[in-house]
Amino acid sequence: MTHVLHQHPFTPYDELPTIDFTSFKALPMADSMLPAEMTNEFRHRVGTRPLDMAQWLPSDEETAPTIAMKRELLRTRRDEVVSLHPGGEVVAQEAAQLVADFVGTKLQSTGIDALVEAALMVADDLVVMNQVVVAGVVCSPSRWRLSSKLGQDMLAVHRPVARYAEQVGGAVDTTMARLKADQPMVRSNWTIEDHCALFQPIGPSAPLLSDPSQLWVRMERQTLRALPLSGGSLFTIRTYQQPITQYVARGADKARTLHSLIQRLPDDVAKYKSLLHYRESLLAWLESYI
Repeated sequence: MTHVLHQHPFTPYDELPTIDFTSFKALPMADSMLPAEMTNEFRHRVGTRPLDMAQWLPSDEETAPTIAMKRELLRTRRDEVVSLHPGGEVVAQEAAQLVADFVGTKLQSTGIDALVEAALMVADDLVVMNQVVVAGVVCSPSRWRLSSKLGQDMLAVHRPVARYAEQVGGAVDTTMARLKADQPMVRSNWTIEDHCALFQPIGPSAPLLSDPSQLWVRMERQTLRALPLSGGSLFTIRTYQQPITQYVARGADKARTLHSLIQRLPDDVAKYKSLLHYRESLLAWLESYI
């Protein structure tokens, strides 16, 4: 399959929108999610912090269209967005129950179907671990396939991430071991992509754009929470896409930080973040906003 260029994040990467989206404007991402400079040298950071339970899986203006996108993907491409490892049914259902309790809704299903049901209650994707990935409903993958992660531990899951193992592999394992059921943790992750689709399980075989002003900033709000009965954990991912022109319009400080972060990325990390091809032209473009 090939990427089909369009400007509607809720339409898959390989389809054209079937609705009128001319009035669509991406939701500005919360300041607390945005990439920030920590040191003068690049380094992956776990960056988790405690999260108020009331803010675990919040709703916003993009919740409804995200859930509608999920529903359509589950109807037409379920095998691409739902995966279950043998023996993962009980852990998946426990994770689903936590989501349903948070939303205040009763589950009608069991096992993996319960996790699918829960995934349609919130905008977030749901990944369940019990030492390894055992189940998931992921409708906004950032150029990775859920099925390829089944049965893998955290280190194996992140093997494609340049410099992950040496910089944060041990810290992530420690964080996972310390998770609590009544204290979610939250972190964020950023990248820049040349396609706007939330559902994007693969990357293009070649760059899609020539103009850096047409790129999109992609942000993930990730939470982690322990599953007390099984000893597993639930990893949630809420993804946002915003045109880079709208992002830098928020202020020179946002453009300056982004410029600095991109400039210091090692080549292997820039490649992983889909930035290596665009880096020089993007840095030049950002300079006019600083």
